[in-house]
Amino acid sequence: MFTELNSVLGFDHLTHPKGQFVVISDSITDGSFLIHHFLSLYIKGGWRVCFLALSQSFGHYNAVGQKLGVHLTQARDKGQLRFIDGLKLSLQGYTKQGGSVEELGENPFRCLWDKEATLRPLYDLVKTHVCSEEGVLEGPTLLLVDDLSVLVSLGVSVKDVTDFMHYCRVLMCPTIQTQGTIVSLVHKDADVEDEENSTLFRHMAYQSTLHLAVEGLSSGYSRDVHGQVTVTFRNVLDSTQPPTRKRSLQYKVEERNVSFFAPGTSRAVL
Repeated sequence: MFTELNSVLGFDHLTHPKGQFVVISDSITDGSFLIHHFLSLYIKGGWRVCFLALSQSFGHYNAVGQKLGVHLTQARDKGQLRFIDGLKLSLQGYTKQGGSVEELGENPFRCLWDKEATLRPLYDLVKTHVCSEEGVLEGPTLLLVDDLSVLVSLGVSVKDVTDFMHYCRVLMCPTIQTQGTIVSLVHKDADVEDEENSTLFRHMAYQSTLHLAVEGLSSGYSRDVHGQVTVTFRNVLDSTQPPTRKRSLQYKVEERNVSFFAPGTSRAVL
């Protein structure tokens, strides 16, 4: 799956990315297909995944995963996939429903009703899922977040969200050689004036080692080309190399796959 994109990124289900902080942004289109891609990539590779799902239910991801040839229910049952139902927990936190006072007090989204609280409980929950009792990662592990913009929409401050992601990065991928990788989605809609989401996007893009910017076509709808992905590699180690390099691909979303190709080389053009 996504063979052309994997070739550009330099990893696949046999070779996992190391120490990467990957940010997916989408503008005037839906970039969530890349979330499903990284999820299936790690599951197929037999690696561990901690999935903080803020946007959709487990059933949704499982249905899409089956189209991509992965069974998330099986992966969850055997412990390979640790699924944090952020959609449910944040709703309970936002409405203060779904449990006793003690249960609500343990909700990692306490900050939604307690303005003195932060996302530290959510970080602690993530840490218990990705680390051993000694507090270290056990082999290649992916922390997947879909999507960060939901937190801002719920009223969490940009500072709290960026602090949360900073500590997750220190935990998962402090260096380019570590076993952990983070992949998160954030919205960057050019047609919507949203200063908080724009600020969040800038913070995440600046911290990223790999940025996948998914954009709709400026020319509008096309049956054969659905959008473009601009891949930005950020050099954080070698000062003798350019700080960034970019590569662009166009794509078409299909029923069970997404095909990628160089701009201007779709079948319709050729």
